Amino acid sequence: MTVALILGWRLVATRRAQQRPSLSLHPSQGVSLGNNVTLRCHLPRMAAWVQLLFNGTLRFNKEKDKEQDAAEFSFAVTNLEDAGTYQCRYQVSEPLWTSNQSDPVELVLTGEGTIDTGWP
Repeated sequence: MTVALILGWRLVATRRAQQRPSLSLHPSQGVSLGNNVTLRCHLPRMAAWVQLLFNGTLRFNKEKDKEQDAAEFSFAVTNLEDAGTYQCRYQVSEPLWTSNQSDPVELVLTGEGTIDTGWP
């Protein structure tokens, strides 16, 4: 009985590890200050919530349309602190479970573009 439970748990853990999301960055070659960036979290299964993490900290939490197999997070790059490492993960509601994080993607700022601060 104990062996069956352990083997069953390992099978569930293995399946969940294989259900990790992937994250893509658009544009992928670097972003200038003032430009928009889109991070797309591709989901291997239906999810209720998708979370975008920045340098290991939750940045956005989005309820997902059950019809879609990806969730998009778009924002304007307004300061140097937007550069860094992004990952995503997802949650399902029944049973309540959170996936492992995606492999990281790096948002790199290029030297082009400026932000108008209104200061002379």
